[in-house]
Amino acid sequence: MTPDELVVILEQHARYLNHQRDAARANLSMQNLSGLDLSNANLKDAKLTGVNFNRCILKGADLSDTDLFAANISGANMVGANLSNSNMRGAFLRGANLAGANMQKTDLREGYLLTPSNDNKSIKIRKYDPKNRNTDKADLKGANLSGAYLSKTAINQADLTGAILDGADLSRAKLRDAKLTAATLRDANLSMADLSHANLIGADLTGANLSYAVLRDAELAGAELSGADLSKASMAGARMTREMTDLDSDIQTILREHVEWINSLGARGARAVLDNRDLNRVDFKSLDFSGASLRGTDFTGANLAGASFVMADLGESVLYKANLVMADLSGANLTDADLSEANLTQANLGPADIKDAAGDSTGRHWPVNLTNADLSFAILEDSKMFSVNLRKAKLDNAMLAGANLTGATTDGASFEGADVKTATLPG
Repeated sequence: MTPDELVVILEQHARYLNHQRDAARANLSMQNLSGLDLSNANLKDAKLTGVNFNRCILKGADLSDTDLFAANISGANMVGANLSNSNMRGAFLRGANLAGANMQKTDLREGYLLTPSNDNKSIKIRKYDPKNRNTDKADLKGANLSGAYLSKTAINQADLTGAILDGADLSRAKLRDAKLTAATLRDANLSMADLSHANLIGADLTGANLSYAVLRDAELAGAELSGADLSKASMAGARMTREMTDLDSDIQTILREHVEWINSLGARGARAVLDNRDLNRVDFKSLDFSGASLRGTDFTGANLAGASFVMADLGESVLYKANLVMADLSGANLTDADLSEANLTQANLGPADIKDAAGDSTGRHWPVNLTNADLSFAILEDSKMFSVNLRKAKLDNAMLAGANLTGATTDGASFEGADVKTATLPG
């Protein structure tokens, strides 16, 4: 197919969608369109069976209600594309970027494609199943897959960070090593799914069916499992959240005295000093660590959602894969901290209001210090990062959609592969 022929087809399809004369529904079935830039193209309701979209740019394209049966979408850029209600049975998605795509009620199950034989004298049947097509390593960050049909689909090593999979059918799906950090899977069907080594930190699995699922060595710290069916699930090696009551007695005492110290404005209790302590995977939801000394403390996989770290010293601390959704880190020292893969959605990383001994504002402010911190692959969507110090910080592949970095210092910071398309950047 020549470029001119494609232009004519797209023009006729536009008229078809608008119910105009000289219109024709686009039929690009079995066509080789590899490498083309079709950004924002409107292919709604088009026939795309077996189309080759390998390495195509389809950012923001409308592919809703389309027939993409057995299509090759490997390596394609489909960021923000609309694929709702599309038939993608048997589609090959390896390495595709579907971040932010709308895939509500999309059908991604296996399928069969009837095509002419090489001599055009007969019909041959090609079966597309998890053995020869998959969504391995696909980028589905923030994709809306609610109600999608993904039964028996191979999604090994795919990035589904923050994806919406409410009510999705993932029964018997292969999700080994998949990243499902902060994904919502409410009422999803994951029965007999293979989630070995999957990262489900902070995921919402409320009411999900995980019966007979394989969760060996999966990360489940901070995951919401209320009403989830885990009957007959294989949980060997799965890492769950620890409760504060499981901590050593001296740590529990330090935390209690710190809360008293905060509530009495320092008149009673004592400031917490927990430098270099192991607090990994502990549920500290909404706890107040304000002003605490936490240098080198290991918070790996901890649930710190809604926790307060105002003016706390977290220098060189490890917050790898920690859940910090809506946490207040204003004025905190995070120099050389490891926040890689942490979820900081709607977190406050702005300056702290400095107060006097009576608790009254002095009118001065203290910014967050993230000098040389590692925020690679962190989720910072809709976070407040006013005046933050990011000198030499690493934010490679971080998700910063909606983040506000007004007044931030970014000298020497790295943003390679970061999603900043709707972020407010300094300057």
